[in-house]
Amino acid sequence: MDYIKEAFARMNLSQVRNFILYGTDELACAQQSYKDRLKEQSNDIYNRLRELYPDNAEREKAEADLAKALTAYEFVYMELGMKAGARILHHLLLSDDE
Repeated sequence: MDYIKEAFARMNLSQVRNFILYGTDELACAQQSYKDRLKEQSNDIYNRLRELYPDNAEREKAEADLAKALTAYEFVYMELGMKAGARILHHLLLSDDE
């Protein structure tokens, strides 16, 4: 067995993300594009907002509030991701292979 090749074959961003955020492996790795994943995962909340707010003006306010909250999450997780990547790179550059 070539365990090194097998290890590299199992590596992907979804697994690294789950391990860093939750300390676990993801059972089902996402095979969809980012665009498709975002669209699919946001459909339910936007359908719910359409049901809750039939009035366009009220729904637009609710969607704006949701977008504001999601943008804050996006910024925080982007910064965390950048820091995690920098720490991993720092560790890789400074560690000695023995």
